[in-house]
Amino acid sequence: MLSAQTNTAVIRGVVSDPGTTIGRDAGPYSDLYNRRTDYGPSANDVKNRLSFSSVYELPVGPGKAHLAKSVLGQINGGWTLGNVTVLQSGPPMSVTTQNNNTFAQSAGSQRSDVSRDPNLPSDQRSVLKWFDIAAFTQPANFSFGSSGCNIVRAPGLVKFDFSQMRNFKLHERYYLPVRGESFNAFNHTNFSAPGGTFGGAGFGTISASGPARQLQIGMRFAF
Repeated sequence: MLSAQTNTAVIRGVVSDPGTTIGRDAGPYSDLYNRRTDYGPSANDVKNRLSFSSVYELPVGPGKAHLAKSVLGQINGGWTLGNVTVLQSGPPMSVTTQNNNTFAQSAGSQRSDVSRDPNLPSDQRSVLKWFDIAAFTQPANFSFGSSGCNIVRAPGLVKFDFSQMRNFKLHERYYLPVRGESFNAFNHTNFSAPGGTFGGAGFGTISASGPARQLQIGMRFAF
């Protein structure tokens, strides 16, 4: 008796913003017969990222290596210093059009046409012109845009957070933890993504940024 066996290969992958079918999922229209225009970096494609975190307890005071029995150790001991640092390059973004002239089923956004690399050199970028807006045009009627997914790079991120904490011992069972925190300690301006809608207000310009330096102090009673 002869038997036939079929082997099936299953390929699994993860994507953050796949090309849409015909706009039914509220994303940019995609040409089902030319999926090459959907090729591009994923929205979470950050090419360079440095993330660093640390907690350091000062070796000073009772039970520590230095000034264990000194008055200075009693005053300066018990402090813990923390740091979280994030340095990363910008994520990619797509450019869509304000008007959809594909006339394909229901209304939805579509990507624009592009004639050249729209990313400007670093010395030519500014908040008023983050990328080359002249590289984009409105697609012709009944056609899809030629630009791929996420072809423009948004600004990066530079963030230093610091914390300082000390436990004040009031009794064998009672503590008073006091902490101070500084977010974006060096007050670096982290720009938001530029406007990415061709024909819309603020196209190619940056109109917002992340939080400025923030300071906070807190304490609690522990028992």
